[in-house]
This record gives sequence, C-alpha cells and structure tokens, in this order.
Amino acid sequence: MGNRSRRNRTARQLPPAANGAPPPHSEPHDGPPAIRERLLLQAIADGQLDPHLEALAQAIDARLHLLHTVATQTALTQLCVGDEVQINNTIRPHYLRGLRGKIIEIDSERATVCVHRPVGRFPSGEIRCPPLTLKKLSAAA
Repeated sequence: MGNRSRRNRTARQLPPAANGAPPPHSEPHDGPPAIRERLLLQAIADGQLDPHLEALAQAIDARLHLLHTVATQTALTQLCVGDEVQINNTIRPHYLRGLRGKIIEIDSERATVCVHRPVGRFPSGEIRCPPLTLKKLSAAA
C-alpha cells in the first residue's frame, strides 16, 4: 500500500479537529500509554516524523543498549562462583544449548562455566557466557 492511500485511510480514522485545535497526535502526553503509542506509530507510518527518523532511530538504539546493559548487570548480580547453571536457547553456537555446568569465574561482563568435558571449540570444557544465556538451577536440580 502506498503512502498516499495509507495517509488518506488514516486521516479518515482520526476524529476531526474541533475549532481548529491541533490533531490528537500533536499532544502525545494525553491519554493512556496504549493510545499514545498508537498515535506515535501512526505518525511514523504516515511520514509525519520523516525529518526526525534518524534521531528517533539513534534514541531507540541507545535505549535498547541501556536496557540490555541493565539486564546483563542484573543477571550478573544473581550469579555466584559455584552456582550450577544451564545454558539456555539464546546462546550461540547452538550446540551449547542445554548444557549444564558450574560457574568457575565471573568478570564484569561474562561468567565462565565449566561443563567438565570438551565441547566443540571449547576443548577445556570452560565456556565464557553472557549472563543472559544462563539459567541458575536450584540446589535440588
């Protein structure tokens, strides 16, 4: 669907502005978050924010990076040397998925897991993993 047809269809969906008031998308702080989100996405799809797309992309990328960093650091704080862990399905290479081992070292970014046998390109059986790829197992497991 072209921009013109999308723009025309969207314009019909929005309620008309009363007494020359600005359109609803010009005040994104009004209404519930779901409505604000829909209006923002609609404005982007309509091309109303085209001059700002690069800045929006950079802001979104920076925010995603920050959220990933916070999640990584939070996951690191939950891990201790000696913990039994299982490597989850987000790890690469895929042949590491599901392996269980014990954490033998933790640095500022990763945990080293010993799986007690050679695995693929890890002949020592020690694998440095991002903390978000590890699931801490309970003591009973």
